[in-house]
Amino acid sequence: MTIEVTADVEASLIKEMVSQIDSGAVMDAPRLQEVLQTLEKFECWAPYFRLLHHVLANPRIRTIAHYVRLARVKSLYLDEAADAAHICGRLVNDLKIGFVTIRDEVVPKVIEEEDFTSEALIWEQCLGSLTDQSDKVSCLERLCLIYEKKTHNEALLGTTYERLLQLDPQNIKALRYFKLAFSQNNEWAEVVNVLKTLLGSVRHPQEIFRYGQELAAVNLYQLENPAEAVKALEKYCADSPLDTSTIHYDAYQKMGDIEGCLRVLRGCLLNVEDETSRAVLHHKIASLHEFLGQLEAAMENYQKSVELSSTFLDPVEGMISTAIALKKWEVALGSMRTLIERVEDEESKAQLRQAIRRLENGMEHAAK
Repeated sequence: MTIEVTADVEASLIKEMVSQIDSGAVMDAPRLQEVLQTLEKFECWAPYFRLLHHVLANPRIRTIAHYVRLARVKSLYLDEAADAAHICGRLVNDLKIGFVTIRDEVVPKVIEEEDFTSEALIWEQCLGSLTDQSDKVSCLERLCLIYEKKTHNEALLGTTYERLLQLDPQNIKALRYFKLAFSQNNEWAEVVNVLKTLLGSVRHPQEIFRYGQELAAVNLYQLENPAEAVKALEKYCADSPLDTSTIHYDAYQKMGDIEGCLRVLRGCLLNVEDETSRAVLHHKIASLHEFLGQLEAAMENYQKSVELSSTFLDPVEGMISTAIALKKWEVALGSMRTLIERVEDEESKAQLRQAIRRLENGMEHAAK
């Protein structure tokens, strides 16, 4: 009996509320809240929607909460995500709210947590009603994040980044995306254009150094343009803590600028303390001097390399060749003896002993 009485009371209450709604009677805020809560509790959606649409049509009484309530019911109760998103777009248009308000006061209340597909629908609907450019940029950036990290929609991701770049040509996030996309498609001229735009957009020195180095590398290794690579390094990486020596060296080498290569290697010597690494650098310097016919300088650097490493055989061989070219027989003889101590296989040792004997015989005959 009690259950029947309660049901009758509730039915009567709802009937009274519906009658008030249909009559267009004015409700104060507490009464409006009571009616909406009751209708939602019993899922009386037809009068619920009529009342809310009536409220939303009145600029004097409508609030964010009313739009959110309607959108939430459409989304969570009726699984009508598109309708919910449309209501959110209407909210932005009617009340002129911005990105932060949508993010903090609308989205979390309208959809389930981590329902990124529905969230994307909301942002797409809101975008057209936003008036401030910074809000539009933030909205597109959020959409890009959703498509890239949450729903993994590559098609929409690319077009959304295009929209973002059209709106904000120096947008760092969009430029980074297209730099990667063009690189993956081997569109190196486009990568260069994006990097140049990035270099005009970023402000932090570390980012300038990094993008400058990337620009140099693309020009050198992908576009075979060593002169542009050197220009990029000198313009953007002059004070960079990043190691640009390999790119610099390779660029000068491709240009046939041996003096440029030598400058790079000498600069490396100033920053390297490890003896093995220094031995390798002196050997490279010596080889370049030998190529230029600067044999005294070559011998000097071969000697430094020999002194720095007891296992590196190439500079010892370099000492022998330059000493012979300079007719410094004692130096050549001493280098051969050094080499015979460092090689391990007996055949090489035997060959060196023969060479030493021939050289000693030659020196004896020359002395007579």
